[in-house]
Amino acid sequence: MKRELARELKEKMRRRIDRPAERHWDDSMEREFEERIEARQRHSGDRGTRGKSAEKSADRSKAPLLLRILTWCGVVLFCFVMGYLGTSYALKLLDRKSLLKQEGAPPGQQEAEVRGLEILPGADRAADGLGAMQKKTLSLFYPKEGVLTEEKTEIISGTFEDDIRDVVLRLLERSELFGGGVRVEHVFRDGTLVYLDFSGSFASALASAGEKASALFITGIVRTMRDSFSIARVRFLLDSKVSSGGAPVNLTATWQMPQ
Repeated sequence: MKRELARELKEKMRRRIDRPAERHWDDSMEREFEERIEARQRHSGDRGTRGKSAEKSADRSKAPLLLRILTWCGVVLFCFVMGYLGTSYALKLLDRKSLLKQEGAPPGQQEAEVRGLEILPGADRAADGLGAMQKKTLSLFYPKEGVLTEEKTEIISGTFEDDIRDVVLRLLERSELFGGGVRVEHVFRDGTLVYLDFSGSFASALASAGEKASALFITGIVRTMRDSFSIARVRFLLDSKVSSGGAPVNLTATWQMPQ
């Protein structure tokens, strides 16, 4: 529009110059054109001012970044606290209605029955059954009057290695082949293999008992491990080392019952 008015004004001016009779032509077109230009410029200025004012207003209405972060953190914390309190209340309600309690045997009794153990009467134990003293019945095999004899015995169950140590000490006492000088120093288990570490006097005691009695005693240990602890193989050590001889039986081999 602006270009068209300018072009029209130039054309009229050119005609006035070319035609002297029109030099005194009314200049109302020029004033009208100037007024339109001024009005357009004022309109553009007002629109720019209004745009800047709107942007400033929008910036003022937006909250600071730190305040928005703190607000969101507060919302998340509130949701977490309410969820925790709600879950705690629901669990207490279920526990009060005995929906979470195990029915039947007291705590620890079912686990003991699965393992073939017996809870000692009157033993102090925690409410969840942990730390309860447990009695276990095992089979001992040891030489007596030249044959392998079986005997049932009860022990207070502890760790697996402690139970094995207890049983081996009882075999030493019942075999009548050893005095009080033989000790079980350590017990190590590796799957179905157990290492029995005796004191050095174990080899000399076997030598005094003779080959047949020694072999029968070793067989009793291996069968006891198999029947009472599901241990298939047994290795014998002397003072935490592999035997270098001195016994009538081979203590360097891995012993197991025939299949």
